[in-house]
Amino acid sequence: METYLHTLTIEGEGTAKAVTSAITKDAVASGARALLHVREVNKPAIKVYEALGYKEISRKPWIFIN
Repeated sequence: METYLHTLTIEGEGTAKAVTSAITKDAVASGARALLHVREVNKPAIKVYEALGYKEISRKPWIFIN
């Protein structure tokens, strides 16, 4: 299963944490391995992911198209 979340424009309301938590729970329950890709400059997202228990396992170069 692949799920992509676009940066939400509503910050500080817990939306990203709730959505990411629900998707992670469903993925793990189905036997999937939960992984995230995030830009290094997206500090708010990184805080959310760390609060949910995600840990950095590697860094890879990615090409982002805005």
